[in-house]
Formats: sequence, C-alpha cells, structure tokens
Amino acid sequence: MGKASLILVMGYSALLLMSGLLMSDISVQAYDNAITYYDQETARNIAISGANMAANYIFLYPPLINGNAWFNGYTTPVQFNGGSFVVTVDSTTSVDPLTGDRRLTLRSVATFRDSTATVIAILRPSNFAKFAMYAGAAGSAVYWATYDSIFGPTHVEGTLRTHGYPYFGGKATCKNNVDSTSWSGHPIFNAGVETGVSIPLNRDYSKLREKASAGGKSFTGNDDLYLHFKGDSITYKRGPAGPDTTVLATALAPNGAIVLNNSSGKLHVKGTVKGRFTIGAIDTQSTSRGQVVIDDNITYNSDPRTNPASTDMLGIVANQKITIADNTATGHGPNFTVMAALFSYAASIEVENLATRNLGTLYTYGGWTVNDIYATTNSSITKGLKVNLRFDERFRTSAPPYFPTTKAYEILAWYE
Repeated sequence: MGKASLILVMGYSALLLMSGLLMSDISVQAYDNAITYYDQETARNIAISGANMAANYIFLYPPLINGNAWFNGYTTPVQFNGGSFVVTVDSTTSVDPLTGDRRLTLRSVATFRDSTATVIAILRPSNFAKFAMYAGAAGSAVYWATYDSIFGPTHVEGTLRTHGYPYFGGKATCKNNVDSTSWSGHPIFNAGVETGVSIPLNRDYSKLREKASAGGKSFTGNDDLYLHFKGDSITYKRGPAGPDTTVLATALAPNGAIVLNNSSGKLHVKGTVKGRFTIGAIDTQSTSRGQVVIDDNITYNSDPRTNPASTDMLGIVANQKITIADNTATGHGPNFTVMAALFSYAASIEVENLATRNLGTLYTYGGWTVNDIYATTNSSITKGLKVNLRFDERFRTSAPPYFPTTKAYEILAWYE
C-alpha cells in the first residue's frame, strides 16, 4: 500500500512537471506569435503610410502633367515609426488593356525589425468619362427635382441644389455644400455625398487634336461634317448635299480619334458604333463654332448592357453645345437613344424645338460632362425630351480614346 501511494505521487508529480513545461512552451510561443504579429502589422502600417505619402504627392504634383517633372518616388529609405520604407514609381508595369495607355505603378516596401511588407497602388489619369453626370460652375444654379434620377457618380462644381427627393444612385460630390433648403425635401444619396471636392472643368484638346492628326482623322474647312457610323464602316460627307464617302472605320481613324477643327461648321453624328472612337468639334474661336449635332440614334454594335465584354465605346467632345436634333422625320418616334460619353466644355446638352416636339425620352447610356444644364422639356413636361441617364460602368476604369482628363491621377487598385 505504501509503495503504491509513493508511485502514484511520483506519477502525478511527473504529469504536473510535464504540464508546466508544456504550458511554459505555449506561453513562449504565444508571446513570440504576438511579437511577430506586432512586427508584421507595424511593417504593413509603415508601407501604407509610404504609399499614402507618395500618392498624395502624385495628387498634388501629377507627373508630366501641367509641366510637372517625373516623380520616381522615395527611393532613399525613409525612417518612419521605428522602421523604414522605400517607394518606387514606374509607368511600364501596368497598361490599360483596352487602350494600351501606361498607368503609374506605385510600390511601397517597408521593413520593421525582421518583418517586411509591400503595398502596391495602380493609378491612371482621372478622366471625365467616369461621371454619370458632371455639372460645371454654371450648372450649380440648377435644382435637381424629384423626377431626376442619376445612376452613377455625380459631381457639381459649386453648390448642389435639390427640390423634393431626387435619386443619386452613385456617390455625389460637390465643391461647396448641399444647399441648406435642399435637405427638407429629403434627397436620396444612395452612395453618400461628400462636400469640399473641387474638380475644375478643364479644356485641353491637345492630345485629341494630336492623335487625330497622327493616326486618326482631322477635318478642316467650314462646311458641316456628317459622320454616319455603320458598324465596320463610316460614311462621311461635307455639307448636307455633299457626296458620301464610305470607308472602313479602322482605315479612316486607326487610333479612334476624329475631329473637326479650325472650322465654323458643325459636326453631325449618328449610327451604330463598332470599336472605340472619340469624335470632337474642338474649335474654340467663338460660341458659334465647336458644336456637335446628334441627328439620330447612336448605339453600339455590341450592347454592353447585355454583353459586359463589349469593347465598343464612343466619346463625343464639343467645345460648345451638343444638340439633340428634332428628328420627327426619321420615323422612329419621339424617343432618342445615345450611347456615348458626352462632353460640352462651355455649354450643355440642348434639345432642339423642346417646346414643340412630341414628348419623348432621351435615353443616354454613358454620361454627361457639361458646364451648364439646359431644360429638355417645356415647363409643363408635355413637350420635349425627358432624360433617362444610365452610367456605363466600364467608364469607371476605362474611357473612349483621348477623352478629356481632369489633369490629375486617381487610384484604380490598391493591393496589400
């Protein structure tokens, strides 16, 4: 009995000793894991800080824009929070899969003790096509009413004013504030609203003009220019009675840029677009020049609403107004469809004969960038065109070729 008790006590003692050792090992491992986690998170936070500092510099001084020099990053280690980071910037690693345009790749690598972390950001020149609706300084005097619905990003370069409860499906931003009386009508900001955001409406047609002259098609002369997109081909003529010339679209403008420049004529357009094009009336000499007229429906050969892989897209750029022609004679009824990103630097979208034409709807799939917002119906909404504007989601990350940019960069992707 005594011997058995002694063996039992010795066994329990051995078990307790082994448990103590195991608990000690677990405690040490837990401590080591905590230290490793802390080091890794600290390195990650340092890398994020470095990326944010470099991104802020690029935002303030966009490389190779407005005369700014190229920015290599912070290539000499920067001491930060007990560790350090190095940031490199290049324009060769990432390209737009549709345009081939180079993007900026920002790589921030941080070290903290034995831990290393990397953050990568991809940036591109910010493009006005990214807005479902952009209203410039003159457009800030307009009130968005109950029946207005914008399904995509909206910006007002001024005060955002509403009446009733208009619906903003994408994020809304404005330079000033939302007008104080607007809140009583309960406007619906489905993705939020941010004030204090200024995005000036820039007029820089240099790249579009340059690409039209080299690799695209540039027209001059004072006759109106008529473009009729017909899928693989484009028919064009000068003046309403001019002879038609039909060519393959890729032969007329291989890079997609077509402009009417140094001309008092107007640029007319209609048809079915296959491929990627930006057309422009970019003469800036007077308010009677640099105008576009949309004579009939503009659609895509492959509809991106049913085929998300569609690469057909169109940009329409006018220094002055873009007019929706009174197309009663075309025979397809009062409704009008325009698939395109529209840009009017000094004016807006105008509906011809809005007080007398039969009431219909202007269906836009793309976006509007305009300095002002014009009425599209009469006051009783019995004549003219109501507006149904749907954003082309592809324009969040891509755009028609050489479409005007905001002269700043935006972040497309962020990897940690």
